[in-house]
Amino acid sequence: MSFSSRLATVSVVLALGLSGCTASWAPQVNPVPYYTYYPASLTVVTAAAEKALPQAGMQFTGAKQISPTTVEVHGYDSEGNAVLINLTSKGAAVTKFSARIGLYGHLQEVQQIEHWMGRYVGQAISSK
Repeated sequence: MSFSSRLATVSVVLALGLSGCTASWAPQVNPVPYYTYYPASLTVVTAAAEKALPQAGMQFTGAKQISPTTVEVHGYDSEGNAVLINLTSKGAAVTKFSARIGLYGHLQEVQQIEHWMGRYVGQAISSK
């Protein structure tokens, strides 16, 4: 067996072994930024985020205006991991939502926040 074919075999074995390791934790981790666009103003989406955290089982600790078009919403999950939600206005009636919980993101928990935010944004839009 030549060196290049042994190297190819080792590479395939390592790739298969590593892919098995990552599959066990990948569903919980949010390795890439997770974001959503809401058809509402920054003010409406910020209010929705404040209401959504407690509904998702998390504690809201405050919101901070970073710039005229950006707000950060802070909180903690039940395990004490920091929750950071970034809201960025993309126009008069479009706001981008992105969130991270702890070091790795916790995709399922972020999706819970997004679920509740969608309900509250929808209620605010329909009440106008």
